[in-house]
Amino acid sequence: MLIELILAILIARLMAFILDRFEIPAITAYIVTGIILGPSVLNLISGGMPEDLVTLTFFFLLFYTGLNVDFKGIREYLGKSLVITCGGVGLTIFLAVALLSTYMKLELLPALVIAIAISNTATEIVVVMLEHSYEVSDEFRRILVMSSFIDDILAILFMSLLRGAILGEIADVSYELLRLMGFFIVSVTVIALVTKYVPRLIYPLVVNWDYLLFLSSVIFFGMVYAAHVLGISEIFGAYIAGLIIGMLRLVHDPTVMYTVRVEEFVLRMSTVLEFFIIPIFFVYIGYNTLVSQLLSPLSLIILGIAFAGKFIGVAVTSAPWSRPAQSITLGLAMNVRGSIEPAVALVALERGIITQDLFSAVVAVSLFTSAVIPVIFNLITRLRRI
Repeated sequence: MLIELILAILIARLMAFILDRFEIPAITAYIVTGIILGPSVLNLISGGMPEDLVTLTFFFLLFYTGLNVDFKGIREYLGKSLVITCGGVGLTIFLAVALLSTYMKLELLPALVIAIAISNTATEIVVVMLEHSYEVSDEFRRILVMSSFIDDILAILFMSLLRGAILGEIADVSYELLRLMGFFIVSVTVIALVTKYVPRLIYPLVVNWDYLLFLSSVIFFGMVYAAHVLGISEIFGAYIAGLIIGMLRLVHDPTVMYTVRVEEFVLRMSTVLEFFIIPIFFVYIGYNTLVSQLLSPLSLIILGIAFAGKFIGVAVTSAPWSRPAQSITLGLAMNVRGSIEPAVALVALERGIITQDLFSAVVAVSLFTSAVIPVIFNLITRLRRI
């Protein structure tokens, strides 16, 4: 099993290098590698993949997602981002639930799972997409990142509820949601107070790289374990840990040492993730995908719902304060999917809530949008300033 996994990572990294020449995200290459090496094509990973290792890689992926949140743009662009999120997510969920339950005859819970999965925007893809873009205004950039961050929060909240296997009674779901929100608010409030009023206490831990690595490790593993002890999904603890480290950028420091150190940590973390953690997780996603169902009528229908709901919802809600070209481009950019969507579907598949064909449909949406949208976005920003 270990040798098969090493071979899978090797092929995934080679494919990512090749597709990068065409500005296609590495995530797409990893998923395609898993599909090819999995049981639906070559079946070279016959022994399966260790689930505990995959779960750990998922924790690190969410931790990294939290690290990349742009807190500096919250005050100025939170209102606009919330409106955009509500428009895109709300319309996508409405269309998906209505069409899947009415015309596809799905039960409400599977339809809702699919709706929430395809309504998300991938922050990790958005960040990479912006890095490779051309003429993009700072306002557009911050609103796009902030809106995708809010999308992630909603998706991770749902996924935490789902992984805890508590979707059943409304009262139970409400209680769990309150616990998640309480955990989130307390954690963020504590670090906000520490960074604002007693930054000197953590300054020695930040300026020294070894101490920063120690602090980050303690926060990451500590938050994951604390979430487990409190009966909250561990994935939520991993995401909050990333947010906490990222909030160190907000410390008022004329030397900008906090920001420099955090950015250095994020850069080093991204290197480790790309080395083997991200490939393992997305190869596993591809491994669980049936290639025969990727282009099935169901997949194409869900892809159409996902694109139309997100594009129309975002473009319409952003129209009052932006130029038509910006609204259209924002609607396109918010359509990119990545890691959270297949992860939500994978949790639902493991819980028996959705079937294999629905899971493959969500993966198809993630594959298509993560491969095509960045290329189109890059072309648009090359032709004109957004």
